[in-house]
Amino acid sequence: MKKTLILTSIISLSILLTSCGDNHEKNKTSKVTPKKNTLVYAQISEGKSLDPQDSTDQYSQNVTTQIYDRLIEIDEINGNLIPGLADSWEKLDDKTLLLHLNTKAKFHNGEDFTAKDVKFTLERAKSLPKVGHLYKLIDTIDIIDDDTVKIVTSEPFAPLVNHLSHKSAAIISEKYFAEKDKDYFLNPIGTGAYKYNDWSMGEKITLTANKDYFKGSPSIETVIIKAIPEENSKVIGLETGEIDIASTIQTIGRTTIINSDHLTFMERPSVSTSYIGLNTRKGVLQDKEIRRAIAMGIDRESVIKALIDGDVKIAGSFLAPVVFGYSDDVEVLEYNPEKAKEILNGKNIKLVYATSNSQLNAQIAEVVQAQLKEVGVDVEIQTLEWGAFLTATANGDLDMFAMGWGPSTSDGDYGLYPNFHSKQLGAAGNRTYYSNATMDKLLEDARSEMDVEKRKNLYIEATKIINEDVPLIPMYYSNTTVGVSNNLVGVEATSYPLFYKYSFKD
Repeated sequence: MKKTLILTSIISLSILLTSCGDNHEKNKTSKVTPKKNTLVYAQISEGKSLDPQDSTDQYSQNVTTQIYDRLIEIDEINGNLIPGLADSWEKLDDKTLLLHLNTKAKFHNGEDFTAKDVKFTLERAKSLPKVGHLYKLIDTIDIIDDDTVKIVTSEPFAPLVNHLSHKSAAIISEKYFAEKDKDYFLNPIGTGAYKYNDWSMGEKITLTANKDYFKGSPSIETVIIKAIPEENSKVIGLETGEIDIASTIQTIGRTTIINSDHLTFMERPSVSTSYIGLNTRKGVLQDKEIRRAIAMGIDRESVIKALIDGDVKIAGSFLAPVVFGYSDDVEVLEYNPEKAKEILNGKNIKLVYATSNSQLNAQIAEVVQAQLKEVGVDVEIQTLEWGAFLTATANGDLDMFAMGWGPSTSDGDYGLYPNFHSKQLGAAGNRTYYSNATMDKLLEDARSEMDVEKRKNLYIEATKIINEDVPLIPMYYSNTTVGVSNNLVGVEATSYPLFYKYSFKD
């Protein structure tokens, strides 16, 4: 009996130890976390369209840049033009450009990319109102063979090569468009590093890796792009690991990220300028002197110091320092409230000032509202959803609006022509409805001027006129700012994320 009891106890202990041993091994196994393979990217707003020729807002382009490629790309770090779908290019003369195409690139449906797609895409882009000005001087696009294209312009066109790096020059499939027509962009295909998967409106866009990408298969399988306007929410998401990269961290959130052991804050000067637009065809703002008074009633330095952290520079022109055509040798109206009051002379001025769902722009609007009240201007602030904001500014419905513009081509033509030429009114870029025949001629002359210094001087002259006429008030030169999980490698502070270059640590 005693032996039986002892044997039973030994067996029970053995079972218990075995059981504990099994649990321990299971626990050890459960702690082995597989390598993360889904990246979540947070930006301020949701994009409007997946049609690269019908979207000039950055939130849309952050997505389309992943789906499509361009013939020529621009390296944001140094501003150099680099091969995209064109392996190389050469100027045969001032009006002729020959491009040699990549022979390995394929569309997401497996179809080959050829010269026919280049011709179709650029001719389509030329015909559309938002971006047609970038390609209007293209006269013919000749297909030499499947891998070679010749572009001939009607006159010398200095910014052509830079324009081919624009996000609207993203190549789409001629054959797929013929099958789908406008439905192409409900389920788009490109040659890019990521394929379109799904768009849950108001929530997220999901992309999946293109394993056959001609530049190499992306390391990260899935990318989710979310619209999160509140900076604090983005920072909390980074801290909890729900977000891997958050763009546009401009205020106190950057301090939290800098002080975090598992996050990195990145910042770099960008091509963008943040500004306050004034509708030059609406009410009292048709009067240049009133616009000048408003500019003198805004203390830009105190706005920036109060609301924006980091090394942010007050803007002296519409073109940022890294953009061709910029000069610091131009005068801009400085804060002078007494002069502003003198010009306004007690007039009862009431204006509507709209912002999109940018937290920082809303805060700036409140400070500007208080400053302008001091000089006798009553400002009503409206906050609009991004799509509604773009529509309202395009239609000229607003008096004042907060916006930014960054010529992704790094060339002054894409900075000034769409925003100040009288043929670009409204959705095409000129949302201030500014019209000046002298400006038009300067911008047209700059397009055809092949001498670099002469061309730059034309943009400087244009900038002086803009600062004199004040169709807008340049506020500050924007920096590209991102918060990044330390679990990611390969990330740099670029305006447009390059997900295919990123990877998670093992």
